[in-house]
Amino acid sequence: MIKTEEFRDRMARLQKKAAACELDAFLVTAEESIYYLTGVSYRPLERPFFIIVYPAAPAALLVPTLEKEHLHKAPNVGAVHAYWDYPSPPGQGWADKLLDLLGPISSLGVEPSLTQEIASCLSSLSPRTIPLIEELRLVKSSAEVDMIRQAAHYADLSMEKVLAASYDGVSDLELFAQGRKVQIQIMKDTVYDVLTTSILVGAWPAPLSAQPHGVPHIDDRLQQGPHIGLALLRVNGYAAECERTYFLRPPTERVKTAFQAMQEARRRAFTLVKPGAACAEIDAAANGFLRAEGYGDFLLHRTGHGFGLGNHEGPWVSEGSPDVLAENMLISIEPGIYLPEVGGIRHSDTVLVTHSGYACLTQAPVDLETLTLRSYKPLNRLMGYLTRRALGI
Repeated sequence: MIKTEEFRDRMARLQKKAAACELDAFLVTAEESIYYLTGVSYRPLERPFFIIVYPAAPAALLVPTLEKEHLHKAPNVGAVHAYWDYPSPPGQGWADKLLDLLGPISSLGVEPSLTQEIASCLSSLSPRTIPLIEELRLVKSSAEVDMIRQAAHYADLSMEKVLAASYDGVSDLELFAQGRKVQIQIMKDTVYDVLTTSILVGAWPAPLSAQPHGVPHIDDRLQQGPHIGLALLRVNGYAAECERTYFLRPPTERVKTAFQAMQEARRRAFTLVKPGAACAEIDAAANGFLRAEGYGDFLLHRTGHGFGLGNHEGPWVSEGSPDVLAENMLISIEPGIYLPEVGGIRHSDTVLVTHSGYACLTQAPVDLETLTLRSYKPLNRLMGYLTRRALGI
């Protein structure tokens, strides 16, 4: 749990950054940024929210009228202003109120994620786009590390359930249903925040696993692998993931060789993870090895990304990235090989950068022998048959 004092400290550090950039004010509009600064969860939908951060005065909130009482919970802002709704009559909408509050400001900073609609409204102020909050979020506090460690625990639990539910011929319906079991466990164990918790648990069956962002169907059946089990979680605000390549029939020699290459690429990446390591060099070590092994045409993405409030955020473990690791950063290590018409081969872990190296927060099995599942699982088969029949699949 993040304490009130930490939210106040985050705001104070943002104010110092705004002052160092010689800004009169910095406008915060992104949902995750507002949650990061205040700890108040909400859904903006079509109604934008704003925090106006001043270097030497209390921040001000501008929110829709129906959220005004809710946003009074923010521990580190001064006045809470409201606009009527979206859309609003002339003079009562967010644009009118925002420009009134900004008044004579001559140096305004904004986030890189600012929408075009809001940017157009602010064009007369010539705002500067500066990633101040993204910089603050790179290094986690001890409380944030604990929250991500908790999310990683549930990612491991999710992967355990996916593997336990899997058998030769299992449907994706049965595997995606495991996410509900994990959600119920999180509700039992924690002070559950429905707006900042999301759970994606299931498996990408071969050969669709060769398309990391393909979309499985619940009636897909898992037979010859490689399949990729996935647990992509955000638990009470903080994210983690665990992914494993696994098999329900013995893999072919081609796939075994690719699996071994993926494991070696991971090993090479892990050996470099420590404070001061350049993220671009970690990616070059992993994907560079895979290219040297002849898999250059079968690579689709970087070696990793950061975790925090988002499942994908900085630091970026990618060639071309300027990011350098520091203690208490969180990253994924997930080089992948994607063989068309065969499937994908990728493990992913949530990794904490420590003072001397790293700690892998996800602990699901990684070896080929353990991840080749041979059990017949008659009870799972019976329950799966009944579930599919009930849903007409």
